[in-house]
Amino acid sequence: MTTLQEGSSAPFIHPSAVVEGGAKVGDFTKVWYFSHVAPGAVIGENCSLGQNTYVERNAIVGNACRLGNSVSIFSHVELEDFVFCAPYMVFTHISFPRAAINRHAVFKKTLVKTGTTLGANSTVVPDVTCGVGTFLAAGATLTKSSKDWSMMVGTPARQVGWVSAFGEKIDLPLSGHGEWRCKQTDDLYVLEGADLTRHPGPKDILKYMPGERLVRMEVR
Repeated sequence: MTTLQEGSSAPFIHPSAVVEGGAKVGDFTKVWYFSHVAPGAVIGENCSLGQNTYVERNAIVGNACRLGNSVSIFSHVELEDFVFCAPYMVFTHISFPRAAINRHAVFKKTLVKTGTTLGANSTVVPDVTCGVGTFLAAGATLTKSSKDWSMMVGTPARQVGWVSAFGEKIDLPLSGHGEWRCKQTDDLYVLEGADLTRHPGPKDILKYMPGERLVRMEVR
């Protein structure tokens, strides 16, 4: 589909974008200017791929994801639902690349779990898992797996706090015991030791409903 049609569930592909045969693009998804989706790539529903994005073969983009301008999702990278990749963030898929060596057979998987935000100009190295709701700050470099709901800053990234699914800093220490409730969603966050658990409110903003046009929660 090359034109936006009100009420249509078919994906929108801008005329300047290239979606190759064998790629899978879900309903309600928009692929914008000069983007490229390779054969074998899988993109879910209700996604937005900004200008000059690239999704390589063997890459997976879940539902309701948003890729900012010039973001590349390389082979063996998997995004779950509601992942936000800010403009110019980078995934790498080889730890020690050399131009003279082909390492395609030894790529390591990178998993980005539901609700994660990867800030502008940040970098995620291969063979790590971004925990649910991770918030990686702009310019940071994630070199090891992150905890659920962790706020990671710096190079290499280190945890400095917690961030809610709504996107607010959680007023709890890095370790100990306590509870915090989100005023926007009524989610309850429970800290036990060094791990934070989310108990969703009456309407879980990270629960994806397949086959429906997504209406994102607005801040007023």
